[in-house]
Amino acid sequence: MFEGLRKKFANFVDGLSKKEEQEDKRGKAEAEIVADAVAETAQGHGEAGPELQRQEAAQEQNGAPEAQQKATEAPRMAGNTREAQKQRAPDVSVATKIKGAFLGRVRISENDANPFLEQLRLSLLQSDVNYDVAERMVDRLRDGLVGKELESRHLKQGISDEIRDTLTLTLGKNPGKDMVEAAKAKKASGGGPFKILFLGPNGAGKTTTIAKIANMLKANGISCAISASDTFRAAAIEQAAMHAKALDVPVIKGGYGADPASIAFDAVAYAKAHGIDAVLIDSAGRQETNKSLIDELRKMVRVNKPDMCVFIGESIAGNSLLNQVKQFDAAAKLDGIILTKLDVDAKGGNTLSILSDTSVPVLYFGTGEKYTDLMQYSAKFIVDNIMPNS
Repeated sequence: MFEGLRKKFANFVDGLSKKEEQEDKRGKAEAEIVADAVAETAQGHGEAGPELQRQEAAQEQNGAPEAQQKATEAPRMAGNTREAQKQRAPDVSVATKIKGAFLGRVRISENDANPFLEQLRLSLLQSDVNYDVAERMVDRLRDGLVGKELESRHLKQGISDEIRDTLTLTLGKNPGKDMVEAAKAKKASGGGPFKILFLGPNGAGKTTTIAKIANMLKANGISCAISASDTFRAAAIEQAAMHAKALDVPVIKGGYGADPASIAFDAVAYAKAHGIDAVLIDSAGRQETNKSLIDELRKMVRVNKPDMCVFIGESIAGNSLLNQVKQFDAAAKLDGIILTKLDVDAKGGNTLSILSDTSVPVLYFGTGEKYTDLMQYSAKFIVDNIMPNS
């Protein structure tokens, strides 16, 4: 997972570090020339002193006009010699001398960094990172890298660390409500079952993810029931019932075409009557542009008042995923996102886009077909996968 982003950032680090290494070698060579020129100038100064002394002695002894003239011209000649030596020395800035020869550090210039940053911008877009998000990430990297002094021998690590800092800033948002802890808190309060409504587009793995959540809650001592409220998709009810049987949890269902809100309502009533801690409510997959189904979703929220509304989306859905999240959040205030199929997401850009461009936190990743293939969101996990520490 995240192979695409890992490769893109690795190419950026390699390209920029090689460029700076070349600049560093050139800077060291120029600094050596400067040092040689300074040494020659110092040697010239040392030779001029005795000559002036001899001329002054001759002037005192003889008082000759010719000696006096040579004594007068000697400083000017020494000055001309110094000027000639100075002109032979290259025009190298003090910073270059310092970075190259004396301190072993390089300063990354904007001219050096810009071509690689522009290439990185394009690479991020190719990895499904949203355009605005890619712009912000590149700008942050530019602010962090340009003018930064790094040790020559740790150049690649220094650039990598700057990328890690930028990724952590992008991904390190509030992790959102802890589903297990929230369910336990409601159970302890005696306020009835903890209700979670799952929603999202067709084919994202909503029903399978509900089964994974049921397995996770059971493992944490929280009993649950599944509401098979997707009465629209063929075989959706049978799929929910199959998972419920495998997990040994009750399923409340109706017929196809029945009102999803009423089935969810019945599931909540069943949970209250049987002392069940949580109700996991399935819903029909729908596109954010389908007004009638979005209105149906609003009705489910209004009637059942879920404690959490969780969006299920494919990590491989491309840039459309970000728009889906925004539209579903507008229809039913989202408390979190579960991204499925992370194990087959070779690009990884959607996660960066979702976390950077919405206020909705990612709660979990689906990483396979087994009930245990559910991983809690971790910014460090993503950063380590995209930019491993050397």
